[in-house]
Order: sequence, then C-alpha cells, then structure tokens
Amino acid sequence: MLSTHRKLRRAVLPVLAALMAFASADLATEAAENPPLVHAIPNDINSLDPADIQGQQDQEIGVNIYERLVEFQFHEQPDGSFVADPTGIVPQLAESWTIDGATVTFKLREGVTFYPTGNPMTSEDVRWSFERLVSINGNGKNQARVAGLYTPDQVVAVDPLTVAITFMDGPDGTPTLLPVSVMSMKFQQFAIIDSVEARKHATPEDPWANTWLRSNVASTGQYYIESRIPNQQLDLVAVPNHWSGEQPAYEHIVLRVTGDADLVALIRGGVVNYAAEGLTGRQYDALEAAGFPVLHGNTPSMLRLSFAQDKEPFTNVLVRRAMLYAIPYDRIVSVALGGRGERAVCQYNPDDITCNNSYAQFTYDLDKARALLAEAGQTSFSFDFWYSNALPYNNDIAILIADSMKQIGVTMNLRPTPRLQLTTMSRQRTDGEDESMSGMMLSEGVIWLNDPVTTTNSLVSKTPETRGNWSRYYNPEIDALHYEFRNSNDVEARRVAYQRIQDILTDHLGNGIPLAVLGRTIVLSPWITGATFSQDPYARYEYLRPVD
Repeated sequence: MLSTHRKLRRAVLPVLAALMAFASADLATEAAENPPLVHAIPNDINSLDPADIQGQQDQEIGVNIYERLVEFQFHEQPDGSFVADPTGIVPQLAESWTIDGATVTFKLREGVTFYPTGNPMTSEDVRWSFERLVSINGNGKNQARVAGLYTPDQVVAVDPLTVAITFMDGPDGTPTLLPVSVMSMKFQQFAIIDSVEARKHATPEDPWANTWLRSNVASTGQYYIESRIPNQQLDLVAVPNHWSGEQPAYEHIVLRVTGDADLVALIRGGVVNYAAEGLTGRQYDALEAAGFPVLHGNTPSMLRLSFAQDKEPFTNVLVRRAMLYAIPYDRIVSVALGGRGERAVCQYNPDDITCNNSYAQFTYDLDKARALLAEAGQTSFSFDFWYSNALPYNNDIAILIADSMKQIGVTMNLRPTPRLQLTTMSRQRTDGEDESMSGMMLSEGVIWLNDPVTTTNSLVSKTPETRGNWSRYYNPEIDALHYEFRNSNDVEARRVAYQRIQDILTDHLGNGIPLAVLGRTIVLSPWITGATFSQDPYARYEYLRPVD
C-alpha cells in the first residue's frame, strides 16, 4: 500500500504545486511515523455549541470533541469499516443505567475529567447541560423534545455520580418512557458540558454562556482544538491521558477547508487522506479506479425538494405534481450519485415501519407532466431552483432536472448558493422574515432515528412547538395526527397515523418531498481504514487507524 502511495505522489507532484498552499507548515516537520490525518471539509465551522449546532461541519466536529451519557454501538465489517446499530447504544460517560417506569437513572463513571480545566465530571454537569439544552433557542431543544425532555425539573442530580431523568409524553403530559428516550441520548445535542467552566463566561445578558460556547470547548472528549485559522484549517489533537485509558491511532487531525480546490488532485497526491463531501459520483469512480478505497454505507441521509407553495406557479397542486413526473430519478442516482444511493419513496426513514412507499407513484413520465401542466393552464413558465454549491453533485442534479424541465416547456433558473447563506435565507423565509426566495429548493437532511417524529417536527408540522416550514405548507389533519400519536406506545395505531400523514403529503405535495436516499460515501488514502457509518453520518476519528 505504501509503495502505491509513493507512486501516486510522484505522478501528481506537478499538479499539486499550485495546491500546496493548503498544506500547513507543520506537516513538513511532523515525524514521518506519526503524520496527521487530513480531512477535507468544504466549509468552515459556524458553532461549537452542542445545543445549537448550525451546520454539517459543526456536527462532525461535535461528535469528536464532546461526549454523551451513551454512544452508538458500532460493529466492525470485513472491509475494516464500522457500521452503527440503528437502535443499539453502549455506555460512554454513564457506566450503567436502570429503568423504573418513566425514570431512567444513570450511574456516571468515576474519574472522568474535563480538558483542559481538569474539573471532575459530576451529575451537576449533566443536570446543567440538560437544563441549558431545554432552555436556549437552538436545534437541540427539538431533539430533546423528541426524547421526551421539556423542562429542567425532569433532570435531578441524586448524588455526585447519579442523575435521574423522568421522561414525558409532552410539555404538559404525563411521565412516559418513549421508545426513543434513551436511544436519543447518543446524539450530539446531549453532550455533557463542563458547567463549572462555562458558568464563568455567563453574563446577565447571556446566562447560558452561548457566545463563549459557540467558539470554545468545555468537554471530556477524545480531542481538543489546538488551533484554528478561520476559513482555512482547524487542528484537533488527542487529549493526553484521556479518561478512557485509550489513545486514538491518529493523535493529530487536520480539518482543511478545501473550498473550490481540486479535491481529486489533493487526494491523489496524499495532501488529503479522508473526504466524504465535495466530490461527484464520477470523481468517486475515478479515485476508486486509481486504487483508493471508496466506501458507501446506507446511512439515512435524504435529498429533498420543496416548493414555495405560497407563490405562483406552485400554488397549484397540478403544477407541483407535473414537476415530480419530470424528475429524472434514475439518472440522478446513476449519473450524479454514481450509483451510490437509491430513489426515495417514503417521507420517513426507509427502514422504519411507517414507510409505505407513497411517493413511488411519481415515475419519470414527461407526457404525464405535460398533460398536468395543460390541465393547470401553465404550459410555459420559469422558476428559481435553489441549492447549496458546497456539494458538487448538487450542481449535476440541478442540470439533470433543468434539462428535463426544458422538454416540457419549463425553464429553471439555477441558484447555486453558499451553504451558510442558503441556510440563513431559508430560515428567514421559514420564519416569515424575508420573501425573496421562491420556486423550488433542493436540501439534504439526515434522519437520525427509525422514527417519524423528528422529520414531521422539522418538515411539515406547525404545532405550537415549531415555526412552520420553507414551503409554507400547513394541514390541520397532519398536526392533529402528529400531536396525538407522536408519543404513543400503541405501535399499530401509530404506524397507521403516520402512514396517513404520508398519504396526505403525497396528495398535496407538502414540504420536504423525498428525492433520493444518499447514504454516505467516503474515500480514504489506501493505507487508512476504520471509516464509520452511522445514523448521524459523521467521521469518528477515534476509529480510524493505519492498515496493518
């Protein structure tokens, strides 16, 4: 493997001359036997706050610098990768737990300390972290509610190493242990923060130290942030003498913002060792043909389409239906995604029992699309098509759809937009603060649970706990069913309710229409193994290791 690597480096050195600005000076002097692992990321981080993560890169770094009471249960595969059990959990900061009705009592590990303060982790850190989680406005509050955690008094510090959590079926409901309550604790929003250190940075105007935690870390995790050059690179270093007694094989991780650089050349030249974003299907194919391991896992990451239903021409459901018959589903999967992924036919996780394949009726049928447009009296129009330009395959998908639309007399105005800007604009539209966006939007999201609640909360529900959605779609029957059955332990009645919700969405074509299940594709340097695939599809650096 190493000799192959050296040949690859010699072959592309001329190409790399203009790209070496991405390589930090410390790479040249680092000991050859312990080089850093370089992970290419398309954008810089926005927030380190685990309760208010604001983007893909924030989430990826969060799983490596923070820890939780429990963590994913991974199983090693024959190819050296690790795949997470969708419902499995194992102890992390908690060494064990017991269940008594709706109350789960966690026994914390003894001897765990935060880095770099050295403060011991206690039940008060857990209590404060969860009180903060349900108190601040951030995406973590929604995940806490999915688990059944709404108010601070649900979490009690029993003694320094014992914490008891009583779960609820709603903010004004009754104590109920939900099927996803303990399982949700493995997700990054439930990270445990050094409350002693964080409180030092609180102010009367910022009682939860939100400002400080967005750019600083107070954690027990395997890695800490050694340095950061905004919009260029971030260096993670393994915490010395970590409480677990284990040190990762790669003690230095470089997260390099590659932007519009030639990522294929950087990988082939050994400047980048790990990449899971920024490549098209064709580029993955080329790297695989050149001898680089390209791994794909069916993690539940989904590509979705949304219509601005409050603006013409998409106020008419016939027009919306016509658009779905003009989507070249098979070409998107085979060309743009390089065959890595599959057509999405459910609003929810395809492995969940609520999946009823309701969107499978929309096949690629241009004649049907033209007939629906004629029936709607809309045979020729144009609209904006919004998508993030951080992912190269998005542009391929947009071009494929635009070419198909031309064949039915419709013009798509492509609006590739930087991810952070697109996120800001879409939130402003969702919140009714800005009316500049119209047309259609392509978005990507991860379904973290084999459960419909999170997806319904974030995409189509307008209960008092949510702010609506990008499409401005609302259906009272959906909310009635969702609010009645989201925390129900009646498995069959719950399945029927959420399948009914999917049927309504298919009839009306509400927000977040499923397009493709992307999964996760990772390319590694040939001498590295240990890639992980999980429901939150992010790199776990502690599992990566050199090939034996």
